[in-house]
Amino acid sequence: MKKVRLQKLISFFLCICLLCALLCGCSGKEKLIDFIYPFSADINSYDPQIAATSDESLIIENTFEGLVRVNDDGTVQEGCAESWEISNDKLTYTFHLKKGLKWNINTEKYTEGENKGEFKDKRLQMLGKEFNPDITANDFVFALRRAVLPETKAPMFSLISGIQGATAIHSGKAAADTLGVTATDDYTLVITLVSPDDNFFSTLSAGIAMPCNEEFFNATKGRYGLDTKYTLFNGQFYVSQILQTSYLLKQNTYYTGPYPSTAGELTLKILGSEEDSSGKKSTVSRLQSGYYDAAFITGSESAQLKETQGITYTPYQDTAWVFLLNTANEVLQSATMREAFCLGLSREAQPEKEYLTDSGSIVPFSCLAGGQKALEVLGASTPTQDIEKSVSLWKEGLKVIDSTDITLTVLTSEEMQNEVREMLQGVQEGIGAVVKNEKGEQIAFTLKVEAVTPDELKNAVSKREYDIALYPYKSASVSAAAFLASVAASNKTGFDDEAFVQAVNGAQAADNPQEELQYLQQAEQALITSYSIYPILCETSYYAAAKGVHGIQFHTGSGRVSFVNATRDES
Repeated sequence: MKKVRLQKLISFFLCICLLCALLCGCSGKEKLIDFIYPFSADINSYDPQIAATSDESLIIENTFEGLVRVNDDGTVQEGCAESWEISNDKLTYTFHLKKGLKWNINTEKYTEGENKGEFKDKRLQMLGKEFNPDITANDFVFALRRAVLPETKAPMFSLISGIQGATAIHSGKAAADTLGVTATDDYTLVITLVSPDDNFFSTLSAGIAMPCNEEFFNATKGRYGLDTKYTLFNGQFYVSQILQTSYLLKQNTYYTGPYPSTAGELTLKILGSEEDSSGKKSTVSRLQSGYYDAAFITGSESAQLKETQGITYTPYQDTAWVFLLNTANEVLQSATMREAFCLGLSREAQPEKEYLTDSGSIVPFSCLAGGQKALEVLGASTPTQDIEKSVSLWKEGLKVIDSTDITLTVLTSEEMQNEVREMLQGVQEGIGAVVKNEKGEQIAFTLKVEAVTPDELKNAVSKREYDIALYPYKSASVSAAAFLASVAASNKTGFDDEAFVQAVNGAQAADNPQEELQYLQQAEQALITSYSIYPILCETSYYAAAKGVHGIQFHTGSGRVSFVNATRDES
């Protein structure tokens, strides 16, 4: 009896020991966190040098690492470079790269089955050989030379235009190898500027300055960045899967840089792809519930956001609301009629909605111009309401308009329709009171407001199937020059203004901040006096983090959101 009892005690003791060992083993293993962030999936490429949308910037921010990283407080940290020196005249930067840094390449081969002996990594299958090089200074030389080439059409070229030789190469007057970027050896990179730039480290942390392997780039035969199998990532994450409702980024186990991520996965949920029994949930409600760990919140959602305890948010003003006037319209093809309409619009010094601000500049307030806040140096260049002049111009325009029955439809988002109706009151009071033309013919003038969804508004504008539209221009970077270049490239109104394009090109190619500022002022003036785009409002938006979530870095005004240092409090 005693023997049986003793055996039971021993067995019980062994079970307790085994359980303790298991628990100790689990607690010793680092716990990986997963994060969820909503985005619009406006992705055309993973190529950092040509990233143009906020969503592309978001992915590149987390899947690539440049020479340095810059914190929210401006502190410069190591990236691929472990140290650097700056010359006394602040024109020459010398970076020393860490050795042994790798791309996210899986060199394993299948050991059985019909694929035995073949590479598991599709990129190596494409190359047809072993390929696992270190990241070197040459990868940065090639990336920056490629970024300044005119055929690359890098949207953010203005950020690196201050590098010696960049503007000459970009304008086709010099070869790429004359750029002031050289590799003195595999792990030493020297960059020479035309003039000192206090924001140069921030430039080096942007997508346009990410590394690119020349051999792999050439092997893709023009497809670099168009798919994950044509892209090499070197950041803390890599794009693992693209699903119908989300993009899945997983921790890059080949990353050996100074700041490994604590997150194991980052799920980018495509907005509008999820529904429950009560219909579509708002972004704010998903943030409140903790389903989203962070999110971009528009001004219209901000009231609900501010009422929630525990959510932290960062305000910024990166969206300009403008009236677009389609120059293909029979009436609006006349610059006189466009000006008449714009000068008739009612404006409020302080709009009713607190997240909206009256704006006389097309450049969003979050942008920088010549190294300074655009709002302060560009000022308000849009002419204010002048009903008397508006009516005079309208009468002048009617002399060359054949139609006596004029109907103009103004497209707007549902959230902005009340603002549009208020702005149109001045047009109705002025132009609407003109009932006869010079010939004495009766004039019928009708203004209609049509509220549509954001997607419908975007589609109509992109196809130029509209008369007038109140449309949001969102900046993808803090560069005013890059923002105006995107406006020029999209040309949503059909207006061809050579003076505007030349001024934008001049701003991007400027050798110093003063010259850039002069060109920006010329560009905005040329655009506004065309009256094809008429700035009216600037919107305050927010980057928000859910309760208990810390360490997410929001680069205001660019769409770049870094989850590299993100953490979450345990429940």
